[in-house]
Amino acid sequence: MFELRAILKGVAVVVVLAGAGAALAAGPIEERQQLMKMNGKAIGVLAKMLKGEAKFDPAAVKENAETIASDIQKFVMLFPEDSKQGPPETYAKAEIWTDRDGFNAAADNAIKAAQKVAAAGDEASFKAAMPDLGNACGACHKKYRRPKD
Repeated sequence: MFELRAILKGVAVVVVLAGAGAALAAGPIEERQQLMKMNGKAIGVLAKMLKGEAKFDPAAVKENAETIASDIQKFVMLFPEDSKQGPPETYAKAEIWTDRDGFNAAADNAIKAAQKVAAAGDEASFKAAMPDLGNACGACHKKYRRPKD
């Protein structure tokens, strides 16, 4: 009887772990959408400080800007040929695949802008660096992301 219980517990653990693994094994479209959601939250924190809606916090600036830079570095790797269409729905334009050099350059610009924000040690430097990040993100979205309906 002991062996049967041990086997059943082992099977239950395997089933739970397999389910968790399936949940974690999202495809590239889901992964890049998740990264962009995280970036949206990070830019939201930064935007509140920029607008004076939240107190300037150098540690929060550094953390959120580094998140953005890191996420973009991961993001550019999530566009294999077989992820041009979903499901799930993707907002990636074909130009990502037809102009890969331009897409990578746009991502590099955004990474550098985020790193500049992360390095801002005072409020004046932060406020001076933020427009470059906004412009870099906007330029990439304009050329490589179709609007959501």
